[in-house]
Amino acid sequence: MANLRCAKWFAGFGYWVAIILMLAGCGVFGRKFTLSDLKSPDPMVRIVAIKWAGDNKMLAAVPQLVDSLQDEDKSVRFYSIGALRRITGTDHGYDYKAAPHLQAAAVKRWRESLDPNELQDDEYQNERTREFNEHSD
Repeated sequence: MANLRCAKWFAGFGYWVAIILMLAGCGVFGRKFTLSDLKSPDPMVRIVAIKWAGDNKMLAAVPQLVDSLQDEDKSVRFYSIGALRRITGTDHGYDYKAAPHLQAAAVKRWRESLDPNELQDDEYQNERTREFNEHSD
């Protein structure tokens, strides 16, 4: 039984190591990101952009991050809820690995909670993007 638990742990660990190695191989590190990268067709670019948005508390990214909660890629969903927690301080009961109907209910709560007046791409958000891009050179 202990061997099975150990094997599961290593498998999960290997999954995340593989993602990090893929990100490094795709050349996404060291590049400048914008909110439009959250819609990239490449999941690896989306993941790094999601992490960037969360780390920089980009309020303007919240609607797209909420949309990403229904992404087919489990890793995109995982990073999206993490970014939303960092930006808003809540998760509205969302679990990236829950059954689709439970995820849909949580996404509905997210959408109902969005206030369009709070999510405008204001000058503060633009300044944070400029600062990030200047420091990433």
